[in-house]
Amino acid sequence: MKNAQSCIDLVEESEEKFRKIAENSLVGMFIYNEYFVYVNKAFSIMTGYTQEELLKMHPWEIAEEKDKNSFKKIVKRRLKGEMFPVVHNESLLVKKNNERLNVKVSAETIHYKGSYAGIGIVIDISDIIKKNQIIKVLIQALSQSDDMVFITDIHGNIEYANRAMLKIYGYNEEELVGKTPRIFSSKEHDKSFYKELWQTVLNGENYHQVLINKSKDGKRIYADTKITPVKDDRGENIEYFAVTARDVTSRVLREEKFKELATIDPLTKIPNRYQLNQYFDEFIARAERTGNEFSVLMFDIDHFKRINDSYGHYVGDCVLQAFSQSIVDNIRVVDKLGRWGGEEFILLLDGADEHEAMDIGEKLNKVIADMNFDMFCSITVSIGVTQYRVGETKEKCIERADNALYAAKNLGRNRVVFN
Repeated sequence: MKNAQSCIDLVEESEEKFRKIAENSLVGMFIYNEYFVYVNKAFSIMTGYTQEELLKMHPWEIAEEKDKNSFKKIVKRRLKGEMFPVVHNESLLVKKNNERLNVKVSAETIHYKGSYAGIGIVIDISDIIKKNQIIKVLIQALSQSDDMVFITDIHGNIEYANRAMLKIYGYNEEELVGKTPRIFSSKEHDKSFYKELWQTVLNGENYHQVLINKSKDGKRIYADTKITPVKDDRGENIEYFAVTARDVTSRVLREEKFKELATIDPLTKIPNRYQLNQYFDEFIARAERTGNEFSVLMFDIDHFKRINDSYGHYVGDCVLQAFSQSIVDNIRVVDKLGRWGGEEFILLLDGADEHEAMDIGEKLNKVIADMNFDMFCSITVSIGVTQYRVGETKEKCIERADNALYAAKNLGRNRVVFN
């Protein structure tokens, strides 16, 4: 009798411990036979029923209509003593207000107060389902986006690339995953460029720049690129880099073409008057800032009107093109030649003083005189030379070069005059 009482006390003590645990749990817990015989507070909140209401309900009553019969059969099997675990990873529970709730249910058969019963736990997975649905939509959106998207780990190894990325660069997924973005390198950017990029993103800052990349077949691609560091849940350590990019190659090439049309003389393919003025301003700014010398040569092709009148404008255009190319071939990269208008040209000589400018002028005068054309033997040029004087305006410097040019023409042409 004493041993029996001890067993009863032990069972009651275990049941009391279970209830304490269950009532403080955030997970729904229940025990049932024909009706619920125990439900915890979390399960009550989850279903919208009070605990008293649930204790008057059959377990299958909270199942969706289409699942009630199958759930009822499971309950009957447990009440007969069949021992089998059941896990429903995704079930629909019907709340008191008829809302559907996504839950995960785990249940077992147990001995309870002299008979068999079912015991189980219920976890609300609605947020997880919702997040999974959102992730699914995002993945689908990323996959179908016209913008390029790829994700790398902290070391830059590519873990995901969307359809647009594969299409534009010409790779398949196996060729990209596991590689680094170096596979897209066009060699157009130097080491310092990439060093700045990595310093920015490793500091947790977003990076935005147009990168010049290349596709698998070597085609140049201008990619308007944004790199976003993705941190862990605590917001402390960077785990991934999310990269989005838009192919702006057509736009960049169009802008370059517009820039060329705005700054390059269409006939001679050298800078036009607008661009030459920009160079002139840059030379002056550097001279004022550093004292760097520069000189100006103004050219005029002698008797050019006679060429047009005698041989036609097509031949005249050919002369202008040949003249321009000849000058370009005989000056440094740092010097700037431009068409000032008609048959007049200006050459800016970087770092050249009066004497150096005159020497170059004489050299170029001879180069032009030695040129031969099919329809006539040669052409000559008159050249006005001046050196920029610190503090003066661009207009004043050009006026002095122009005066020197006219002096050369008045002295019989085919000569170089300094002013």
